[in-house]
Amino acid sequence: MKILYFDICAILIMVVMTADLFLRKNRGTHTNRMLLALYLNVLITTVLDLWSEAYNIWVLASETDSTLRYILYYGYFLSRNFTPLLYQLYLCAVTDTWHILRKRRRLQVLLIVPYTVVCLLLLSNVFFHNIFYFDENLIYTRSYMFYSLHACAMVYLAGGIVFLITYRKVLPKDKLLALICFYPWNLCAILIQAFIPEYLIEMFLNTMSLFLISNIVQKQDEMLNPAVGIESHIAFSSDMRKAHCIRKPMQLMIAGVVNHQSLYTILGNDAFSQLMKQIADKLRSSFGGRSGSIDYYYLENGLFATVTDSADPVLFRQSVRRFASCLQESMRMGRMEVETDMCLAVFRCPEDFTDYDRMMSFVYSFTSFLPAGGTITFLEDGSDDGKSGFLLRNDIDRIISDALADNRFEMYYQPIYSVAEKRFRSAEALIRLYDDHYGFISPQLLIDAAERNGTIIQIGDFVLDSVCRFTSDCLRSGLDLDFVELNLSMKQCVQVDLKDKVLSFLNKYSLAPDRINLEITEGSVSADQDIVEENIRILSEYGISFSLDDYGTGYSNLSRLISLPFRIVKIDRSMTEMVFDERIHTVLKHTIKLLKDIGISVVIEGVETKEVFDQFVALGADYIQGYYFSRPIPENDFAEFIRLHSGT
Repeated sequence: MKILYFDICAILIMVVMTADLFLRKNRGTHTNRMLLALYLNVLITTVLDLWSEAYNIWVLASETDSTLRYILYYGYFLSRNFTPLLYQLYLCAVTDTWHILRKRRRLQVLLIVPYTVVCLLLLSNVFFHNIFYFDENLIYTRSYMFYSLHACAMVYLAGGIVFLITYRKVLPKDKLLALICFYPWNLCAILIQAFIPEYLIEMFLNTMSLFLISNIVQKQDEMLNPAVGIESHIAFSSDMRKAHCIRKPMQLMIAGVVNHQSLYTILGNDAFSQLMKQIADKLRSSFGGRSGSIDYYYLENGLFATVTDSADPVLFRQSVRRFASCLQESMRMGRMEVETDMCLAVFRCPEDFTDYDRMMSFVYSFTSFLPAGGTITFLEDGSDDGKSGFLLRNDIDRIISDALADNRFEMYYQPIYSVAEKRFRSAEALIRLYDDHYGFISPQLLIDAAERNGTIIQIGDFVLDSVCRFTSDCLRSGLDLDFVELNLSMKQCVQVDLKDKVLSFLNKYSLAPDRINLEITEGSVSADQDIVEENIRILSEYGISFSLDDYGTGYSNLSRLISLPFRIVKIDRSMTEMVFDERIHTVLKHTIKLLKDIGISVVIEGVETKEVFDQFVALGADYIQGYYFSRPIPENDFAEFIRLHSGT
């Protein structure tokens, strides 16, 4: 007599699992739709298995009508052998390889052939009873070709294992193991039921393998952002990693609420979450809701993403513009009208981003360098220079990190002309970075990024070391230089161990302190006044001189300028360029005179023509620096330049 308890337990578990998945808000995703279909098929199979066996037990063998019995068994075999096919489709969804299946007709044929054979075998059974039949006592009996059904299932088993091994890098190890376990569990179930037929264990083990998958592979709570109602940043990261691993072609739109921090402060947590949900609703309605193959994500901190691998590019752009238009409208939060400042970008993968890390870096930083105000940036429409600029800003952190690791920074030196001595007496050290893909990196972009990501301290140490070594080498070779200037960043200025670092590099190369001049900007002086002023005074006591760089661009306080031991003040190029303006000329004239009267030398930056040079010589400037004499040049060429112009 058959034991039905395993089927009953399996049905109860499958009902709960199916209801749970059906009620989830994100059941519309590819993966969850396939899993729901798999659940329903297993549930139907288990019901048919229980019903057919119960019918055999409780209906008298003397009854001659076997039609219902045949219907139940045919339904069971059709649904049971449909499970491996559905599971293979579910694996395509989990690994995000649908696009590969859609493009390769041969794979589609190979996928459907085993189940087609099953259907043909069951059809032949109607005429030849070559799979199963009921004898004269209505007892179910397997026929000589019964195990051909299992052979077809084994084809799916082998194919599934090969598939998972092929795309193993797409999945974490725990998920990969859970997906593979589906096959040995079902194989064990078939073997147990073959040798101990009274135990209906097959569908129970099938159900338990799906239960394992539900809890390890799906992790629904992590994949859905419950407050906003769309998939979370965890789901986005997982999906994008898989997509890049298999080089899946995608179109993406990312949208960021630039003013999300101020909105969060004003609205509070609950109201801000409601606002994000409103934006998510606008996003879904603009792109056609849940239909099609479009996925929606909320990445936290006001960031949204929409991803598709099959939508028409023209229609996708229209949807993006529709969404941007919706965002121009004010949204109500209670009695308050809220306006969002949005930044949107549209790009393709792998055309625009060939690897996962670069794309994710862009997604989480694009609002800092793309235009806001609802403007849409289509990366594919930009000029080569414009697109390169976007990608460079996105890659700058990686470029700096690689340059530090590979020691690829270089020092250039711009000669500084002494008006009194009519020759070059000093130089300014300037860091440069060349990237094989982007060429020379803008110094301003480099320093801004290094200040932001914290690598400026490492870069500053490299500059100190390089300048001390270079200056020492120049002096030993007989090059007559008074000093070399180098810039200190704002973060360097507030280091409590700045004195120790500077002195250690001087000692390392046996260099006198007066051969180095440290430049700081007006902003650095104002950053943390007490620490900066203390560092300046301590280093000055050791004989190191200081320059105030970019004078005229900030709000210099004359009393602070007098109170600190600055040796040099450098007039910014923005003032230099306006020397022929009568009012600016007067300001520069009196500024230079004032600085010299209090014992501070004046360097004029950005001089590019003889006319400007003559103007500042007449105004009494001490030093001139600019392209009129030379651009910054590599250190190997600097010594030759000084020797060549030593008689100038």
